[in-house]
Amino acid sequence: MVANTREPHKKPLLQRTTILLWFGCGLIFLTPWLGLQFGATDLSWQQVLAGLLGEGSSHVERVVMDLRLPRTLIGLVIGIHFALSGWLLQLITRNPLAEAGILGISGGASLVAVAAFVVGDWIQSGDNPYGGIPFALQYLPLLAMLGGLLAALAVYGLSLRNGGLSPVKLTLTGAVLAGMLHALTTGGLAFWGHAHTELVAQWLAGSLYGTTWAHLKALLPWTALGMIGVLILLRPLSAMQLEDEQARSLGLHLNRWRAIALVVAALMAASAVGIVGPVGFIGLLVPHISRRLAGSGLLVQCLMCTALGATLAVVADTLGRTIFAPYELPVGVVSAALGVPFFLYLLSRQP
Repeated sequence: MVANTREPHKKPLLQRTTILLWFGCGLIFLTPWLGLQFGATDLSWQQVLAGLLGEGSSHVERVVMDLRLPRTLIGLVIGIHFALSGWLLQLITRNPLAEAGILGISGGASLVAVAAFVVGDWIQSGDNPYGGIPFALQYLPLLAMLGGLLAALAVYGLSLRNGGLSPVKLTLTGAVLAGMLHALTTGGLAFWGHAHTELVAQWLAGSLYGTTWAHLKALLPWTALGMIGVLILLRPLSAMQLEDEQARSLGLHLNRWRAIALVVAALMAASAVGIVGPVGFIGLLVPHISRRLAGSGLLVQCLMCTALGATLAVVADTLGRTIFAPYELPVGVVSAALGVPFFLYLLSRQP
């Protein structure tokens, strides 16, 4: 009799999960066509397909294969990075406003990146004011990721002082550190004071401009490592949604797993920042939408974050390339323009 009463509740849940998974797969499959088809010069889907198959003109093949395809794929991947990073941070801090920028991870990555530009300029200074740029760009992804990880470790270490680690401490410590890092980054740009700071300013706004297959190759190992880390964390994250005493009674080492989740989130966010710069609001909004669609199931939330984060990044980049073509808006600016009204709408719906 008990089995019969539970069955009707399981069936709608299974149907909803199946629909969401198909919806996510459809987004992942269809969204790249936006990035491939639209830009300064719009292409038909037949031209895009011919370019992918190597049957189009040399111009179309170059636009599709050398310019738009790597840029679109990187957009998909960095969207996944920022979305899953924000999802992890919101879970471990129990704060719906938590994301890599607010907790100082993006700030640490940005500060180290700006320092790399300044040091590169000093090392290779000369008559050419752009001489240090290639030197900085060569090591930028690794250095930015190191900066993000150091910021995450600083947040963790400072939060452990004067008692145990708690979600509130993590959030407050991260917010204070983020403000300090932002001030240092701004001061570093002002101290540098060269004409080519506009290039760094564009990077700090979050931009996919100029990304190539080499950038994708540098990013994918960290994507794979981060996804493995997220899957390992699914079970501990479920227990971390309970009160701390209840989670400890289940034998969960809370501080250890929160530290691991923080490192995974920092690794994913900082590696993406190293490629395209800090892109805000993806890590803030996508977890909200995923929870509303998927409910309390963490695995379905994770899959929806993956699909929606990739979609939002590519859509924002495509809009940035087409609205004022041939001029471009950085993806970080467009994602903020899309995210702020939606976030205000979410806040207005809160009781």
